[in-house]
Formats: sequence, structure tokens, C-alpha cells
Amino acid sequence: MSGERRHIAIDLGASSGRVMEVLVSRATVRTRELHRFANAPAASARSGNVRLCWPFEVIFEHIIEGLTIAATNAAADGGTIDSIGIDAWAVDYALVDDDGELVRPIAAYRDTRTHEPFARLRAQLGDAAIYATTGIAFQPFNTLYQFAADAADPIAPLERALQMLMLPDFVAFRLCGAMQCERTNASTTQLLDARTGRWSHTLADAAGVPARILPTIVEAGTRLGEILPDIARETGLDAATPVIAVATHDTASAVLAAPIDPAYDIYVSSGTWSLVGAELRAPMTSDEARAANITNEIGAFGSVRFLRNVAGLWLVQQLEAAFKQDGRRRSWPELAALAEAAEPLRSVIDPDDALLFEPGNMAARLRAACVACGEPEPRDDGELVRCALDSVALATARAAHMVASIAGIDVQRIVIVGGGSANHLLNQLIADASGFVVETGPVECTAIGNALMQYAALENITDAAPLRAIVRASCAGSRFEPDPACHARMRDAAARVMR
Repeated sequence: MSGERRHIAIDLGASSGRVMEVLVSRATVRTRELHRFANAPAASARSGNVRLCWPFEVIFEHIIEGLTIAATNAAADGGTIDSIGIDAWAVDYALVDDDGELVRPIAAYRDTRTHEPFARLRAQLGDAAIYATTGIAFQPFNTLYQFAADAADPIAPLERALQMLMLPDFVAFRLCGAMQCERTNASTTQLLDARTGRWSHTLADAAGVPARILPTIVEAGTRLGEILPDIARETGLDAATPVIAVATHDTASAVLAAPIDPAYDIYVSSGTWSLVGAELRAPMTSDEARAANITNEIGAFGSVRFLRNVAGLWLVQQLEAAFKQDGRRRSWPELAALAEAAEPLRSVIDPDDALLFEPGNMAARLRAACVACGEPEPRDDGELVRCALDSVALATARAAHMVASIAGIDVQRIVIVGGGSANHLLNQLIADASGFVVETGPVECTAIGNALMQYAALENITDAAPLRAIVRASCAGSRFEPDPACHARMRDAAARVMR
């Protein structure tokens, strides 16, 4: 292995995006945030049946700003940038025309246009057949149902498209001109055949997707090309700077940086979503896994992320926005303090309730959800946040036990990474609810995993173990022991949610 390398990780989340500088050597990893920006879907009034879309050009302007800062910093200290990688959330995609332009704005996965095709395709094809082919859990926002909505759109976006590119692949196209789709994100679409690793034309045909728009799939670690001359001029980057296809689904990058032992650990990538899973060597598409709605997404180095989606800090993010709109601006530490002071387990709900999925006044929606399931209505901001955190913890624990049971893992601990790992109250609640020891990994796990895959590509590393060893040596975490008395109370509260 060579000495320390400087990688730029473009990490796009559904609520914020960052451009990070990550320095990696055989023994250490160090991060520096270069540029952060808010992100949220916006209303669309000119896009056929799309009502909620991503402001991509604004996102891309921020990416360019971050890359400009990266180039300036590298020049100032006499260093060079070894490579650039992009990760983002799953399922959303760009439809690109012959000129490389968007056919229409990029639809956001929380758009309700998918509800009808979600029911129709499942009835037409059968859940057992879809799951046996893809191993992907049923969510109305999956790319398969978004495509079916596109096929029914009067503006005919699929007919006008030359290529479909998942969001991070589209960013890569704008940076280096490559039109390819990285496998970890392709696997989230519910269009990839888990047995062959290729696009399922049976599912594509059923959704009305022209086969010609499905791109070539490449593995994480593929060198896509050098940045385009106009990007080099605009940012000041060296024109020879390569763009590498990392594990472009942000959860795949996060899991790569999670300091887990796959034989014994459950991981939680904690952010807007809580992704609760185990790392396996092969997909599990049994009837039991399908009934539990557990997904089999591809991870780095051909692993399988056997996981369950749980609504995570989305609830608190939306509460924060509601409080702010009402004139009560609160920081995240202030929200955590309010929740800690509130009565535990007074009100608990299912955080995956469809009522809570769309953007909107989460305070009103949480109160309505409590009333609907016979729970006491939260009386103030602290009780609202505590309801959200207690409920997320219970759902996370339930998912951890489900995954462990079906995968046959004798769990020794839960490892929590990502932004949510900084919320000590939530970490303790998950330990108490699950009965497992909780340990935390890096908060910046997604950017670190992004950079580790770039490092692996340049250093010809073909396994996650040495990369996770770097994380263990560099990133100290915290440990949370379950309290037996609290565990009993959490178990009783879980029974209320499931009644």
C-alpha cells in the first residue's frame, strides 16, 4: 500500500448534502467537511404526474462549490486530490435525453404518484414472484413503481429518454461523462435479478420500461473516467482527477465503514431512515424473509445487505421544521434535552405509519397517529420528540430481532453508525428496547465508506476487512448497556404498538 491518499466524497442525503475531504492511509482515516448544504424535495408544477421533485441544478451548484474548495485547499498545502466519488440515497433516478439533459425534473420518492402502480403491479405479478426474483422489500417508492408511474404519465418521459441513471450515476455523468449504473444502487430498484445480477426484463416489461434505457451495470470500485475539461476549469481541479464508482447507495457506503463483525453484529445506519441489517454472503429470498419485508441489497465487494427499513430521524427532522415554522427554533441538542426530560414511553406509535411518510406538519400528524391507536396525545414539544424517539427505538429493536432470527445470527451487539449515532438518548433507548449492547461507529460513516472504496480501487484492495480495520483504529465509539428494568418496560410498550 502507498502512503496517505486524499479523496473527495460527495455525500448526498435526502435532508442535506456534503462535500468531504477524507484522508486515508493503511492505518488512519481523517475527515474534513468542506461544504454542507440543506436539501429537500420541492413542489413541481410542470412535470406531468410528478408533484414532488429534487432541485438537481441547485444540488449540482453546491457540488461544484465543494469541489472548488477542495481544489483550493489541495493547492494551498501542496497536495493533490487522488479521486472523487459520489453516493446518494436509493431508488430515485434521472431520465436523460440524447443531449444529456433531463427529460423532466428528478422525481422524489415521497411523491404519492406511485401508490396506484404499487398495488397494481403486485396484484398483476404476485409478491412471491417479485420477491423471488429480486429479494427486495416492498415499498411504494421503489424504482419499479416509479417507472410504472412514468409509463402512465401523459408527457411520456420514458419514450423521450435515452438512458436512466440513478442519482449518483447522474452526478458522475455530469462530472466525467460516463453513463453507467453502479451495482449497489441498481440493486435497490426492485428491477435487478438477484440470481443473475442483470436487469429483469420481465419486471421492466410489466412496468412499461423500454429495455434500451436501462444502463450498463458496473461494480463498486470501477474507474469511470477523468473529470470533464469544463469541470476542471470551473473548479480548479487537475484535469486528470479520476471519478470512481464507489458503493453509490449511501447505506452501502455506510455499512462498508461500520466496524462490524458480520458473523455476530447487527448494524444500524441511523439518519433520516434507520436501516437495520446484517451483512450476508448471499441473498435470502425465503417466504419468511418476504413476510417480514426484509430486503436483500447488494453491498461492497459482492456482499448482501439483509436489512429492514425503519422510519428514523425523519420524524424528528419534520418536528424540528414544524417547531421552527411556529416560531420555536430548536437545535438538535435542545430537542434531545426536551425529550430526555419528558415522561418515557407515555405515547408510542408505529413510525412507519403511512400517515407520517409525506412532508408536512409532523406535530399534528404524530398527535393524530397517537389518537388513532389509543395512545395519549403528546402535550408539548418534549413529549412529541420523546414519542418519536421511543417509537423509532422500539421499531429498530423489532427489526434487529427479526433480521437476526431469519438470518440465523447469534447477536453479540448492535453497531450504530451515521448521524443518529450522535444521539445518545436514542442509542440508549435502542439498547434498552433490544436487550443488546449498542456500540457506535463513526458519525461520518457514509463519507468514510465512500472514500474507503476509492482507496480500495486505487490500492487494489478486494475485501472489506482491512478497510474496517482502519476505521476501528481511527474512530473511537461509545458503548450503551441495556438496563434490565428499562428493557421490561420497553417490551410492554412494544406490545402496545403491535396490538
